[in-house]
Amino acid sequence: MSFSVDLMSDLHAELHADRLDYAALKKSDIAIVAGDLGPDPATSLAELRQIAAAYKTVLFVDGNHEFRKGLPDYVYNFNFDAVEEKLRQGIAQIPNVVYLRDKPFVKDGVAVIGRNGHWDYKMVKGYPRRRAIRECARILETDFNNAASFSKLARRDYYALRDQIIKFNRDPSIHTIVVVTHTVPRSELLKDAPPARQAIKGSSQMRHLLQYDAGKKIKFWLFGHQHDSRKQEIDGVLYHENPRGHNRDTAKGYKPSAVRLGA
Repeated sequence: MSFSVDLMSDLHAELHADRLDYAALKKSDIAIVAGDLGPDPATSLAELRQIAAAYKTVLFVDGNHEFRKGLPDYVYNFNFDAVEEKLRQGIAQIPNVVYLRDKPFVKDGVAVIGRNGHWDYKMVKGYPRRRAIRECARILETDFNNAASFSKLARRDYYALRDQIIKFNRDPSIHTIVVVTHTVPRSELLKDAPPARQAIKGSSQMRHLLQYDAGKKIKFWLFGHQHDSRKQEIDGVLYHENPRGHNRDTAKGYKPSAVRLGA
């Protein structure tokens, strides 16, 4: 069996005066939102409520912008646990939203699992990790240690997804696994950019999750973060990104992308 979902990410509500009419744009009853709704948890939760009003079910993973402190400073909040708890508490007040960080979504033999993914500064071949952290710290407007802390989150998310992949591979009722991350899952999907920019686009560990997919159940990997719409199949997995992004011109006419999940 299969069902359709609407994929969207990187909505960046604070940057766009023209608000999306989700009820008019929707193509499915289920939305998958792959992070970066706004520049802080409060703004993101407000946008999530707007999406939830239009859909029967919304599946959500946080992005890196949920970990910012909002305008006008736009700097990161490195109290990661507090940010995730604020998101968790807010989502608990929206009955039809599933925070994939805390629990998977299962329907008709399809298991949807998700985490932010973050980055480990190892996505760019030949680009030394310490140099990447040092140069990315300037981009992130923080110090070396704070910048390096994203690697711990990337490792944590990798192991959480690994455990779920193993679990659902052992479950005979599951025929399809859908992985949702905010960040880019493999280097082949990176768009052209300076190495320092590419280094904070994803975690090099994520591609290794496929070795735990003994039953070849992972059929879809939905993501966002780099503001580059794409759909590409690699080794039997469809990788799909549908971001709205920062650019006010290219964001005009944005709409969710319908994805058919299942066998």
